[in-house]
Amino acid sequence: MKTKSIVRFAGLCLLTLAISLLAACASSSQKEPAYSADSLTLDAAISEAAVYFTGRLPKGAKMALVPFDAPTVRLSDYVFDEIWRRFEDSGNFVMVDRKNLERIESEIKHQYQSGKVDDALAVSMTKQYGAEILVYGQMTSLGNEYRLTVYATDVEKAQSSQRAYTIRPDNRLASLLNASLDDEVERLVQTMAKAVSQKTVIAVGRISYADTQTVSGLSAWLKNSIISGAQKQRDKFQVATDTESSDFAVATRGLTVETPAAGTNIQAVVTGSYSPLDGGAEVSMQLVSTSGNKAVLASDRFVVSASELERRRLSLFPEKGNVIITKTEFETKQQAVVPYTGANNKWAFTVTPDVLDGIYYDGDYMTMRIYSEKDCYFRIIHVDVNGETQVIYPTSASDNNFIRAGQTRRIPDNTRYRMHQPFGEEMILASAYERPFTSSQQSGTLSADSITRGMTVESDNRTQMSPSATAKFSYTILLR
Repeated sequence: MKTKSIVRFAGLCLLTLAISLLAACASSSQKEPAYSADSLTLDAAISEAAVYFTGRLPKGAKMALVPFDAPTVRLSDYVFDEIWRRFEDSGNFVMVDRKNLERIESEIKHQYQSGKVDDALAVSMTKQYGAEILVYGQMTSLGNEYRLTVYATDVEKAQSSQRAYTIRPDNRLASLLNASLDDEVERLVQTMAKAVSQKTVIAVGRISYADTQTVSGLSAWLKNSIISGAQKQRDKFQVATDTESSDFAVATRGLTVETPAAGTNIQAVVTGSYSPLDGGAEVSMQLVSTSGNKAVLASDRFVVSASELERRRLSLFPEKGNVIITKTEFETKQQAVVPYTGANNKWAFTVTPDVLDGIYYDGDYMTMRIYSEKDCYFRIIHVDVNGETQVIYPTSASDNNFIRAGQTRRIPDNTRYRMHQPFGEEMILASAYERPFTSSQQSGTLSADSITRGMTVESDNRTQMSPSATAKFSYTILLR
């Protein structure tokens, strides 16, 4: 009896131990992911970077520090302010006045936006303000961790040193990474306001997907938010009316004219792009002068999280029949119209919508402007939301599709194009020919093959000829 009790007790102990082990395994599986052995918190990494550089850079040097490239503006500003404070508190350096940093900052950000940081140009910009040391850096994602890299460049010797730190997430970093979209746009507008010294008339142009002309719900939301923010900066900005923006779009042919257009008073245009990033989007924005040199007055970047896009029901791609198109469908459509990019044009030839931002709403009317540097005959194809193509000019013998060199023609000249559902992205494809023609295709389904075939026309002597120049633009129809 006693032996049985001992065995029963031993069995219970083993069972309890097994349950404990299973619970421990389950608990460990729910713990936070393991971090690198050398990882630091954000504040600890900033402190180490400051200690390293303040102990090695020449004492008494005149130092310029510019905001870091980081996933959010709040994070960039925080790293900048904390490193600035530590450098200044060390008493080892002469810090360049922050007001003089704005142009350096704008140039550095512009380089980041283009995907390449030109150290030589950064050094040159810094030299203009008498600085001897330029400190800058970036913070990038490493899965569940981040990498903070700090650079210090000796302007005279053109030599750089750097330190990199692995950052593990903590409450501080989480709060800086989770900036709301409203916060980011507000900071963007403030950055642009700092870049102008007097009240400036601005318009919001196209904010498109990557290097395409595609605009979407995110584009419209950003435009409206930027306008709202700019209107609060009454001492710095005056937002152009829709009519002024339309006139400017026509006069500048979508900002392709190299000299200021007569009769327009818009002094700068906000343009930008966005691309997918970790389920969300990375947004790059610029404030561009409309003067002949088209100088970038200010530029900035920020990240829109996937949760922010979902919460606001914003999409990177346009809809088709109330359903957001897939990336594959989008890329297929873009690939089909590659022949209309104008890459091999024999002369300057453009087609431009009468809206600067590429957005129309249900019930709006659209017109476009055709410009040609040389005498030519032109044809316009419309690609609707569903990818159906149709020649919309010329459609009858009464349509005059001849344009003289240096002339700008308004199309349509005999009807009106009204925007309506289905909502989504549509395209206008234009091609120019040196001889008169009759169209060999009136309608079809968008594809690389059909568009290529549609680009050949039947001339008067029954021979085939290809266009000498092409142009295109896309636009998106949204529910009002």
